[in-house]
Amino acid sequence: MKQIRFPFKFWVLLGITLLLNGCGYHLVGTGSSLPPHLKTLFIPVFSNSSSEPEIHRELTSAIINSFITDGRLKIVRKGSSDMVMNGSLFYYDLRAVSFSSSDFASDYIVKLGVEVEVIDKVNDKPYIKNKFTTKWDYRATSDIVDTESARLAALEEAYKELGNRLVSLLIDQF
Repeated sequence: MKQIRFPFKFWVLLGITLLLNGCGYHLVGTGSSLPPHLKTLFIPVFSNSSSEPEIHRELTSAIINSFITDGRLKIVRKGSSDMVMNGSLFYYDLRAVSFSSSDFASDYIVKLGVEVEVIDKVNDKPYIKNKFTTKWDYRATSDIVDTESARLAALEEAYKELGNRLVSLLIDQF
């Protein structure tokens, strides 16, 4: 009986194909590690026990926008969701980190702490519970309006970073 011999290139291509299929390779933003029954998410306004009033609303909005931008989970109303993400802004700190020669604060860091719990409503059990912190820096100027604008812009960036981290944790599991 005659043996069939395959060229070396065939074995290399077969090995690469099996490796890529076997390791769950996918492009970022296209796959999901979520169980198949979890397709929708409801995010109520986060609670706020921090020292800074009203910033939890912008935080919640930025997190919702992160999930909408990602597009792998559908954001829906409370009654029709597979999951609910309850969150709390528990920490806010604004700290001067450098000073000018005339002893005025020139650089600040704003820090946020958020606790999040995602509940799988289909199986009626907690899915994820975690605490996150983030910080963002900004430069102060002698103009109070410019400095406040810089603080708000730093907060927006911190919100976006937290939103992206939550998307990554919930959908990609890292």
